[in-house]
Amino acid sequence: MTLTEYDDYVAYSQQHFEEGLIRAGFTKDDSGWRGTIVHSGGATEVLIKLRSRYPFQPPRVVPIDSDAVAWSWHRELDGALCLIAEDDHEGLWWTEAPAFLEHVTAWFEQAAAGWPDDRPDLDLDRYFKPSDDKRLYLYDDLTRYPSGFVRFRPAANNLMRIGGGTKPAKSSKHSKDRFGYVADLGDVDVPPRSWDDISGRINPSVDLDRRIRKHTIEIVVLIYSRGSHDGAITLEVWPTETGGIAVRRLSSGADTDAAKAARSGQLAPELRGRRVAVVGVGALGSFIVDILVRSGVQKLTLLDSDVVMPGNLVRHLVGPEAVGRSKVKAVKQHLIDRGGIAGADIEVIDHALTSGDEAVELLTDHDLVVNATADFATTALLHVAARALSRRIVSAAIQNGGTSYRIDVLPPLDGAEPLPPSSSVVDQPESELFEAGCGSPISPTPPYAVIEAAAATVRHAVGLLVDRPLHPAGETRDLSIGEVRSHE
Repeated sequence: MTLTEYDDYVAYSQQHFEEGLIRAGFTKDDSGWRGTIVHSGGATEVLIKLRSRYPFQPPRVVPIDSDAVAWSWHRELDGALCLIAEDDHEGLWWTEAPAFLEHVTAWFEQAAAGWPDDRPDLDLDRYFKPSDDKRLYLYDDLTRYPSGFVRFRPAANNLMRIGGGTKPAKSSKHSKDRFGYVADLGDVDVPPRSWDDISGRINPSVDLDRRIRKHTIEIVVLIYSRGSHDGAITLEVWPTETGGIAVRRLSSGADTDAAKAARSGQLAPELRGRRVAVVGVGALGSFIVDILVRSGVQKLTLLDSDVVMPGNLVRHLVGPEAVGRSKVKAVKQHLIDRGGIAGADIEVIDHALTSGDEAVELLTDHDLVVNATADFATTALLHVAARALSRRIVSAAIQNGGTSYRIDVLPPLDGAEPLPPSSSVVDQPESELFEAGCGSPISPTPPYAVIEAAAATVRHAVGLLVDRPLHPAGETRDLSIGEVRSHE
């Protein structure tokens, strides 16, 4: 699409929508398009305005008489109707005026019914204007401070971190700390928009109004709930010249284990009790370990005899600070520093797997062993041990200069046939690169192939850990043409 075609599309979409409004009886003035929405609760006059990003952003609808429409979670701070959720922006369906007006009518019908089966979004933040303070305020488990005073202290990266604190007698102009109070609003059916809305819900014995006017309290953290869901918002408060109290929203978030694990996926709770051994934590193995932890696995054993070299870094999980360290210790430290797993839950073995006894021990002590060595002897050793113990391993390797990978479930499940042998399909580069100390040329595998293969390996590993395998034998993928070949 050329720029001219883009402009024509935008102009046509606007004209088409406005023609639909005219047919529906709307008239245009300087503010937008005025018309009446007839619904079971009566008739409501509204103003429809096409925003600057239309048609890629839905029109804005505001009741002419803002007070004629009950306040609810389905209205914006400026009184506009909250019509379309962020996850309903596909298809640009609102460019058809009849469909859009039907949606607006449905909004009023739901409002008249009291919003039955309402989705409990925890978006109280949008009902307060943002503060000029751009620091990020982090709080931990707020149940530790029930109706209590707290202190936010400056930290690195422009952060303010919460901590317990006694109620301040007076403020200090030299202190960089900010004192606050944690209040519980309970179940919030109608979102507050001002200090008056908030103070009516707070225990009056605390007398926060007086403390705010004396500048001894600058921050109020509000805990609230909607149905079975709990939320929190951090507000900046200060007295106004007219005797009121102003409120602004601070950027804030939870720094808790629950918040850090919430985006790990639906299988994370099942994975937390599993123990996984990863043999080989080079490029592929290091990212396998990382994705396993991010997915919820909390108990690991890492096994590798190698150290981190400068040339490893472009394809490895760890950074320059790890050069010279053993790969297992470097990967462990990386995971600890990121906070995804406790150090006590990671066992490191900084030598190669060479004995059957050690292979048997790994398989016996872990729910799954993942082999990322791409070493035939190690793979065969683990495979034989797994078959003798009636266990399974996942063995992953990148092949053909990074243009393909294979993931084997060994032995295959349910008596399935193993994947067929791989064949070399890529010519060697005209000028191979060698590194001192290496008898083989440097692999041309690109970083993206490593990460893609690691993600696929973890998918198979997770499937086995939760007893929902993806495939009985594994998977091969040709990355050069994007063709997936799974073998029965």
